[in-house]
Amino acid sequence: MEINTQQARLEVRTHNAELTIRQPKAEQLIEQPPADVTIRQRPGKLSIDQTTAWHNLQFYSSAERTDLVADFGQQDWMKGLERVAREGDELMRIENQGNPIAAHAKQKAVWEIAYNPARKPVHDLVKVSYEARPAEIDVKRNDPVITTKAKPPEFSYKPGRVDISMDQYPRVTIDWKI
Repeated sequence: MEINTQQARLEVRTHNAELTIRQPKAEQLIEQPPADVTIRQRPGKLSIDQTTAWHNLQFYSSAERTDLVADFGQQDWMKGLERVAREGDELMRIENQGNPIAAHAKQKAVWEIAYNPARKPVHDLVKVSYEARPAEIDVKRNDPVITTKAKPPEFSYKPGRVDISMDQYPRVTIDWKI
C-alpha cells in the first residue's frame, strides 16, 4: 500500500489601500488702508518796515512832519535872531568905515539852495524780516485688514483587499498493490 499526500496550497493576493490627502490653499485677502495724514501749516509772519526809506525820500507822517517843521522853525528863528542882532550891531557901528546897508543887501540878494543827490537807494533802507512757523504733521497709522478663509483637507480613500484562493487542493491517494 502506498499513500501519497499533496498538501493544500493557498494563494493570497493583497491589494494595498490607497489614501490620498489634498490640502487646498487657504484664501487670504490683505488690504492695507492708507495712513491718515493731516498737515497744518500756519502762515509765517512777514514784517516790512519801510519807515527809513520814506524818511530818505522826505516822506513823513503828519506827527513827524510837525515835529520836524517845529524844530526847523526854531533853529531858523534862532539863526534869524542871530542875524538881526549882528546886523543891528553893524548898523550901530556905522561910524566905523564901511557901508553896512549895502553889505546887507548884497548878502540877501544871493540865495543858497542845498540839494543832496547822494541819498541811499530806497530798497537798501527797507527792513524785511520773515518768521517761518513749523508745519504740524499728524500721521495716524491704519492696521492692515487680513481676512483668511481656511479650507478643510480633502481625503480620498480606496480600501485595500485580500484575495484568497486555493492554488492547490489537498489530496490523498492510496494505492493498493496486491
